[in-house]
Order: sequence, then structure tokens, then C-alpha cells
Amino acid sequence: MRSSGSFRQRWADPALTVLAIELAVAIFIVAPVGVLAPRSGLVLPLLLTALVVTPVLLAAVLVASTSGAARAAVFVAIALIVTGIVLGFQGPSVAGTYLHLIGSLLLGGTLIWVVARAVFAPGRVTYHRLVGTLVLYLMIGSTFAGLYGTLGLLVPHAFGGMPPREDGPAVIAHALYFSFVTLTTAGFGDVVPTHPLTRGLANLETVVGQLFPATLIARMVTLELTSRHGAAGVDPAR
Repeated sequence: MRSSGSFRQRWADPALTVLAIELAVAIFIVAPVGVLAPRSGLVLPLLLTALVVTPVLLAAVLVASTSGAARAAVFVAIALIVTGIVLGFQGPSVAGTYLHLIGSLLLGGTLIWVVARAVFAPGRVTYHRLVGTLVLYLMIGSTFAGLYGTLGLLVPHAFGGMPPREDGPAVIAHALYFSFVTLTTAGFGDVVPTHPLTRGLANLETVVGQLFPATLIARMVTLELTSRHGAAGVDPAR
């Protein structure tokens, strides 16, 4: 038990960097390319990517978190996402898209909880913890994307510029695109919320996108100063 704890303590911070790489690949490469998969024979490469990404993601979460509930939630979320992907490969499937989106929401909420605890825990601010803040940012955008995609399937005319709901990979890719455009306040206007629910959610994400960097910087500075004062034997309250 003691060796297991020391192993986690040693590799918890590097695991945040692994998570950042995995999420960046999934969001910025796998999801956009997935739109082309049914039309260009990229099903096998995408499936192989999912099979490679999943074990590494699980390993990173196992190291970064000591919570059994968090690990179980990640297992369930990945199972839902993979099932949704497989159903989508067999043909247009709204059910597969629902499974993918629900799995993304579960994964997003779990990773936000796990990574926030690791990033904002007391101690020295390391490079890996700074990368962990990128994980948080990516997961906020991905979680909102899951909400947008789910509302897009449930609510008629929730968005303008979205693909047909039967085209699962395109719906997911467009939801991710709209989410990060909203989070960063880029606002290109090619996908627009047209329903009060989606407009309210977009407003909320815009506020989060503005407050997150300021709150993050303040917390990181506080942690670093506290760590330095503690190392020097100085009471930080003075």
C-alpha cells in the first residue's frame, strides 16, 4: 500500500501532462477527422486511435486520482463513448450519438473534479500542474460541447448551422467547434444558438471563459507564494 501511494505521488503530476496530450488529440484531431470517416475510409484508423488513446487515458486517471468513484465513472464514460462510436460506424445512429454525448458529459465532469483537485492542491506549482490547467480548460469546453450536442438532439431548432442529427460525428464535431468558439469568445457566427436554452448556455460558457483565466492566475500565484514561504519557514499570513 505504501509503495502504491509513493508511485501515485511520483507520477500524479506527469499524468496531468499525459491527459492534456490525450485530450488535445481527441478534441482537435480525432473529432474533426471523424467527420470525414464515413466518406473516406478512415474508420479503421479512427478505431485504432480510440483503442490506443483509451488505455493511456485510463492509466493517467488511475495515477492522478485515488478516488474509486472517479475511476469507475471514467470506465463507464469511455465504454459509452466507444459504444457510440461503434454504432456510428455501422450507419447513421441517433442512439449512438446520444451514448457518445452522455459519455462525454460523464467523462468531462469526472475529469474536471479529478484534475481540479490535483491542480489546486497545496504545494509547489510545477510545470505539470500548469499543464493541468490546460486540461481543465479543455474539459470545460468539452463538457459544454456535450450539453450543446444533447440539446441539439433533444430540442428542435436549437442551433442554426448544425448538421442533421443523424450524422453523429458531424454533430459532435460541430458542438465541440461551437463550444470552443464560445469559450474563447471568438464568435465566428457560422453556428449560432437559436433557442433560449442554448443561448443561455452559451452566455454561461462565455462568462466562464472570461473568469477562468483570472481566477486561475490568482490561485496559481497564491499556491506558489504559500509554497515559497513554507519552504523558507515564514508564516504566509504575516
